Parts: sequence; structure tokens; C-alpha cells
Amino acid sequence: MSGTKKIPFFGVDRQYASIKEEILDATDRVYSSGKVLDGDYTFLFEQYMRNHTQRKYACSVGSCTQALIFSLRTLHVRVGICNDRDKVLIPAQSFVATLNAVVEAGFDPVFCDVDPVTGLIDLNKIPVHHSEIAAVMYVNLFGNIIDYDKLTVYKQMWADEDIPVIEDAAQSFGASYRDIPSGKLGDISCLSFDPTKNLNNYGSGGMILTDDAEIWELVNDMRDNGKGNEHIASGTNSKMSEADCAQMIVKLRHFYNWQARRTEIAEYYTSELDGYVTIPSVDMNVTHAWSKFVVHHLDRTSLIRELDNAGIEIRVNYIRPLHLQSLAYAFDIAYDPGILEGAEQFSRTCLSLPIYPELSDSEVEYIVDAVKQIAD
Repeated sequence: MSGTKKIPFFGVDRQYASIKEEILDATDRVYSSGKVLDGDYTFLFEQYMRNHTQRKYACSVGSCTQALIFSLRTLHVRVGICNDRDKVLIPAQSFVATLNAVVEAGFDPVFCDVDPVTGLIDLNKIPVHHSEIAAVMYVNLFGNIIDYDKLTVYKQMWADEDIPVIEDAAQSFGASYRDIPSGKLGDISCLSFDPTKNLNNYGSGGMILTDDAEIWELVNDMRDNGKGNEHIASGTNSKMSEADCAQMIVKLRHFYNWQARRTEIAEYYTSELDGYVTIPSVDMNVTHAWSKFVVHHLDRTSLIRELDNAGIEIRVNYIRPLHLQSLAYAFDIAYDPGILEGAEQFSRTCLSLPIYPELSDSEVEYIVDAVKQIAD
């Protein structure tokens, strides 16, 4: 199979080719108007996202990392929230932005172990008493969703502590739990429009979603250098441009067709590769967004090498859990290796196959045949 043309892991260029005229028309309308920031397209995009996620309020920002930071910073200024608690519970397996956000917002992370196959936070392994926690920030990793019923039970148990739940939905827009869309599965939910995401911008972008008017007002101020409150509280400049928002509106028109294709590819992978690699299960209550198609193999290094030789680009998400990141050691918040075995086991065996709507049937079949031949 060597010498075969490479099947890329991402298909941003293919997506652009399929909607090029719509994108160019949208950006031309923006630039021709002379209004390139804080205009009608920003308002419309936020309105559309409120509707898609069944939320009351939406605030677009420069990235999901900033969305997470702003969400956590609201805990410092809201009356009756946080008090002297300075810990935020996060999963030990996620993109490092989850950890960065906690540190940048001025909290100490508490790492919770994850399921070794799905990578989702294991709520049965919360390592501290809830009285120490200022917030829970969980991650719907790779487009999958945690057991939200169980999280709801915990939240009811913690009612006296008033512990807010932040949904890191950077990878799960388009997913749902019991028909509740990702983006509504928390007191605050944060989205990413990074180029690698299912609903993606051609640069960066993020969004904060909530039903709480106070939170919405606070994060709106934070993204605009605190102007809304006459600079009483600090902020920064964190906005999506009018062109960004106009392009995202175009993509929303195609989004659910794209999701249907992702699901079709995921179902084919699942049916064909079962027994060759370990495939994370999907709870019956979950509609998966398939931001990534992650599998596990004990001889990952050899599998990746041979798939690369076959012309298939593979990624590892993520090769090091958060509690073992250099950042954790730098801030003296790292855990000793072996303590969070689920996260470490996940990192040793995971790899991701290409999955995006523009993959052709023949490419998907080729990927499956290659994995079968190599992993058998």
C-alpha cells in the first residue's frame, strides 16, 4: 500500500471548495458594508446559536479557551458563588486548554480520572469533597457526552454548596443527551469554532452560552475590555469579526447535512472495525457529534506507522494526560504517575482516524481495509 496518495486527517480545504461561492459572497457583503466588527452578523450568529442550543443568551468570543476563562472568572464576582473555594474539578484527559483556562482564571485544578476507553470524566472517582470545589468543568470529549443523568444527581446533592457546572463543549456541538443539545448541558457552556471543529471558522472563535442574565452581562463586559460596566472590572479584547460570523451563518445552513455524513462514516467504521481495534461505546441516551473517531490499539506505534505508509494521516489525541503535562509540573499541580490510571491508559493506546464529511466512500473503505490488514 506504500506510495498511495495521502488521505489527510482534516478536510478544511475540501469543505471550502464545496461552499466557496457562498463564503466569498458572505465576506464580500461584510467588507462592502464597511462594518467589520460588532454588527448585524455578530448579532444574527449569536441569535442562531441560541436557537440551535435552546439557550437564552449567547456571547461570541475570540476562542473557546477565552470562553472557559471568562466563564470561570464570573465565579469571582458573582454574589454567593465560590466564596473561599479555589478548586475547579476537571477531567485528567482533555486538550491542554482545559487546564490552561483553570490556571489563567486563578483557580487550582483538581484532576479527576476518566474512563480508559471513552476518555470521559469518571464521576465515581471525584478525589475531593464537594465542599472544596468552586466549579465542575467537564469535557464532552471527541463529540461524546458524559452520563448527564449522573451529573444531575451530583448537582442536586451539592445544592447547598451552589457549585456551578461548566460544560466544555468545544468538541461536541451537534451532540445531544436525551435530545438536550450540547451547549445546554451546564449552567454555562463553551463552544469552539477552531478550524478543526465540526462547526469551524477559518481562524479562531468561541462562544459562551447560558440562561443566566448576570453571567451573560459579565462575559459581554469581559470580551470588550470592561466597557459595559465603565471599566469597573477588567476585561480584554476577545471578539469574532463580522466576516467570521457571516461565514459561520453560511456553515450553519450545511451543518446538519455534514453531521449526517459524519455519523454515516462513524457507523461504517464501527461496524467494520469491531474486533480489530477497541472502539469506545456510545450511551443509548447520547447522539454523538463525531468530532473525532478515536479507537484504541495496544501496538499503536506500529499501527500508526503502517497506516502512514499506506497514505493515511493519523493523529493521537491526546498523548499525555493533563496531570502529567509540563504546565502541571511548572505550577506544582501535577499528580504522580499511576494515580490516575484511567487517563494514563487512555493516552497509551488511543489514536484517531480521519472523519469529516468530505471523505469519499472509496477513501473510507480504503481506511477500513488498511486498518483491518494491519491490525489483524
